[in-house]
Amino acid sequence: MDPQTAHNRLHDKLDDLEHILGPLGKRFSSAGFELALVGGSVRDALLGRPMPDLDFTTDAHPDDILRLIADWVDTHWDIGREFGTIGAVKSGVQIEITTYRAEAYEEDSRKPVVA
Repeated sequence: MDPQTAHNRLHDKLDDLEHILGPLGKRFSSAGFELALVGGSVRDALLGRPMPDLDFTTDAHPDDILRLIADWVDTHWDIGREFGTIGAVKSGVQIEITTYRAEAYEEDSRKPVVA
């Protein structure tokens, strides 16, 4: 794929999600935290695929994440808190926000040990 096509696809997908990306980004930046869209959602946008969820990473800790999103999202959960992840749904879109972390893996495991 040429760079212009990738750029156009990414731009179109991000425009479609501005009602989520803009307000969420402002909540984090206003509180002094970084927030970056990462992972499969970026890949899917570049390839023009549907984005079933949005994955973010941040320097905010789970308690900070919850404080920033609780009154804005439709629902939230903290089942991944031990890995620094808070999940939520906003306007039918699933969101996962994970605190920056380092991971290590046992040789025979796919489950990370969070450092």
